[in-house]
Amino acid sequence: MPTSTWNRILEDITRLSIQDQQNPPQPGQVSNHDRYRRRKIASVEQVTQRPLIVYASACTSPAKPVGAEMLMLDFTDKIGFKTVTDNIAPPALDILIHSPGGYPEAAESIVQQIRAKYSDVRFMVPSYAKSAATMFVMSGNEILMDRDAELGPIDPQMRTQNGTSPAESILEQFAKAQAELQADATKLPSWIPILSPLGPSLLVDSQNAIDLSKALVKTWTQTYMLAGDPAAEEKSSRISEYLGSHANFKSHARPVKIPDLVSVGVKVTDIRTNAGLYAAVDELYCCLDILFANSGVCKVFENSAGDALVRQSAGMIASPIVQFLQPQPPPIPSRLPRRR
Repeated sequence: MPTSTWNRILEDITRLSIQDQQNPPQPGQVSNHDRYRRRKIASVEQVTQRPLIVYASACTSPAKPVGAEMLMLDFTDKIGFKTVTDNIAPPALDILIHSPGGYPEAAESIVQQIRAKYSDVRFMVPSYAKSAATMFVMSGNEILMDRDAELGPIDPQMRTQNGTSPAESILEQFAKAQAELQADATKLPSWIPILSPLGPSLLVDSQNAIDLSKALVKTWTQTYMLAGDPAAEEKSSRISEYLGSHANFKSHARPVKIPDLVSVGVKVTDIRTNAGLYAAVDELYCCLDILFANSGVCKVFENSAGDALVRQSAGMIASPIVQFLQPQPPPIPSRLPRRR
C-alpha cells in the first residue's frame, strides 16, 4: 500500500535522526536531517530553474513554549531575509512562505528590502499565509498555491483593554452607538461600559490601520502583479477592497482560497497543475512541518546552499541548529494567533 508523503518523509527523517544521535555532528557541521531538508529545497529549484528561499514559522504546529510574537512576521525578520538572499543574484526569486502574519509595517519594510534587489518575485503557499503574510504575498509577480492552501483577510486587528478587535467592527460599533443615542439619549447608561474601553485615538487609529493595509496591497498588486495591465489600477483596487473588508468575511481567521482570489483578479495558479513541482513542494513542506512539530524551532529562513537563520525558544542562533527529537505526528492545531 502506498505511503503518504508526510509519513514517507517522517520515515526518512527518523532514520537520519537516529544516525545523528549515533554520530552527532561536530560543531560547525550540518546534521543529516538539515542536509536532507536543503536537498528538498534544491529539488524544487531543479523543477523551476529559479532560486528558492524558505520563510516559515511553526504557526500550525503544536503549542510552543514561546509567545505568539515569535511566530509572527516582524521587523527582526529582515536579518533572516538578508541572510538567505545575500548570495542569490537577481533578478528572480521564489519565496516559500508559511506564516500567521504579523505587522503590516514590517511587511512593507521587507517588501522594500526584497524588491530593491529582485524584479521577479514569486510566492509559493503550500498551506497557510494569513493576514500580514497575505499582504506580503500580494507583493509577488505571481502566486503558486496548493489547492488546499489558504490566505486570509487583511483587515487590521486592534488592541483594546478587552483584547483584540477588528478595526472595522470598532468603527461600526461606535457608529451604531451614535445613531442609537441620537435617537434615544436614555440608552446612554447601557453604552457607557461598551464605549469606555475605547481610547482617545482608537477610532482614528482604526481607520488609519484599515487605510494602510488596503493602500499597501493596492500599491503592490498594481506595481508588481499587474504591471503592464491597462486595468491595473481598477483590479488592484478590487483586490485590496475585497481582502481588506471585514464585512466580507466576518472573521479574521476565515480562509481565502484560489477561486476567491481568481474572482477578484489575483494572479494565482494551483500548484497541482505542475505534478513535478507539486511533489517537490509537498515534500519540502512536510519536512518543515515535521521539524516544527518535533523540535524547539519556531521560525526558519533557509536556502539550498546552506545559508540559514533559525529561531527557537532559546532565541536566535545560526545554522546548523536543531537537536532533533524523536519524530511524532503533530496534533490538530489549536486556534492560531491573529495579526496585531
